[in-house]
Amino acid sequence: MLKKYLILFLLFLFSSFSYCQNAIDITNKMFEKSKSVKTLSLKIISKERIGTEFKIVEANIKKQISPVKIYYKQLKPPTNAEVLINEKYSKKALVSPKTFPWINLELDPMGTILREAQHHSIYEAGFDYFIQILGYLLEKNKETIKDLAFYKGEITLDGIICYKIELNNPSFKIISYKVKENCNVTSLARKLHISEYHIIERNPKFKEFNELVPIGTVLNITNDYAKKLTMLIDKSTYLPIFIEVYDDKGLFEQYKLLDVKINPPFTEADFNENNKNYGFK
Repeated sequence: MLKKYLILFLLFLFSSFSYCQNAIDITNKMFEKSKSVKTLSLKIISKERIGTEFKIVEANIKKQISPVKIYYKQLKPPTNAEVLINEKYSKKALVSPKTFPWINLELDPMGTILREAQHHSIYEAGFDYFIQILGYLLEKNKETIKDLAFYKGEITLDGIICYKIELNNPSFKIISYKVKENCNVTSLARKLHISEYHIIERNPKFKEFNELVPIGTVLNITNDYAKKLTMLIDKSTYLPIFIEVYDDKGLFEQYKLLDVKINPPFTEADFNENNKNYGFK
């Protein structure tokens, strides 16, 4: 009987070790593949917690990584609003709101209007931002990674076979943080590798992502981006097509990427307001 239990225990250890190794191998391949992405097009369905409700948005996106060029068209809610960033609009975004005032606007991509009730700016459209977040969490916890990162097997999503990777972060918590240098909400979030929306949500005094946070301000913040992060990674491309992030309150945000095309051959017209298929007038 003791021998039987010993064999079962060793099998359990081997299985756990194998799953951890698979998780690291798969994510390492994902990191490498992401470096080769120069352009992409996709449809994104985002589900973000705003207060106690979830906001669902569908949009088509074209993106060039460097220099940054982005075309965004909102599908649902059905406004058909369009946003364009290119060399001409590198510091501002050209916006066709399809509503009052019925004219094109040049707006700050990080400002209140374009960031209203959204976790992320247009610059973070796609998957590269979350790959960076996962990479930071893995590096930060590399000494205990075997207890945090797990390969959960293969799963099929919309006909695509994916690897399921799960990162559990039991050290996630809310902390008090004293600001040591002048910054705004977004720059502080980038420095600490946390969500800027979490800062706004947990510190109602601050309303805007580009709002100055003076030295000495004490904030309630999360110590990490996620308590739990799940990715479904396309087995054929090693790039994520589904991302879920949980915090201490439960589901925080979810992103489903459809019709993903890696390195499509864009032309100048794809990021030009004069494109006849776009609605910039």
